[in-house]
Amino acid sequence: MNQLPDTWNEFVNAGQVDQVCALYASNARLLATFATLPVDDENGIRDYFTGFTSRSGAGVSFDQDGKKREEFSNHIVLYTGTYTFFHGEGADRQEFPARYSFLVDESGDPKILHHHSSLIPAS
Repeated sequence: MNQLPDTWNEFVNAGQVDQVCALYASNARLLATFATLPVDDENGIRDYFTGFTSRSGAGVSFDQDGKKREEFSNHIVLYTGTYTFFHGEGADRQEFPARYSFLVDESGDPKILHHHSSLIPAS
């Protein structure tokens, strides 16, 4: 079963900003990995992903270990785990391990209600 974070990952990696944005509810909040302030509107979400996907070789790789899905009442689901953002090619490739949570309403057309992503601190 393809879950919403998997679809999100495919769209981000393909640079399909319109499709990524369509996964977010109109009142969604994005606490983005590389943004200093919360993003609370559709234009802000679009700007964030346009900026990220415009980088050469930009993408995200989900870590399969530690992925968790918890279902709450009324089709509200919380997905948590870790992933790695990357951009650049060859010797210029940079990687940014991060943790995520997606709060998703899976009734009808699934939509992200809240997405938090933050860099994993260096140990």
